Amino acid sequence: MTDFVELSDSTFSSTVSASKLALVDYYASWCGACRMAAPMFRRVAEEFKMDLFKIDAEKNPDARGQVEIENLPTLALVKDGKIVASLCTTREESLRNFLAENGIQS
Repeated sequence: MTDFVELSDSTFSSTVSASKLALVDYYASWCGACRMAAPMFRRVAEEFKMDLFKIDAEKNPDARGQVEIENLPTLALVKDGKIVASLCTTREESLRNFLAENGIQS
C-alpha cells in the first residue's frame, strides 16, 4: 500500500519538484476529517500510481502558501513537479472526479 511521505517547509519544494505525479495532503493534527480521509487518499493514490505526500498545514506556512486552503483536508495535485490544482474534500467520488478533470487516469 502507498504510504504518505511526511514533508516540511524545508523538504517541500525539492520533494514535490522531483515528483512526476503526486497528491499532497494538507492536514492538521487536530482535524478529525483529515484522519478519516487519509486511508481513502492512500487507496486512490495507490490505484492511480501516484506519490503521496502529507504536510501539516499549521506547522509549515511556506508550503501552505503554495495553494489556497479554505478548509482541511486540502489536496494538491502535482504533475511534472508543479502544483496544478487543489481540492478540499473528504469524499472519494469528488477526488476521482477531480483527478479525471485534470487528465489523470487509473
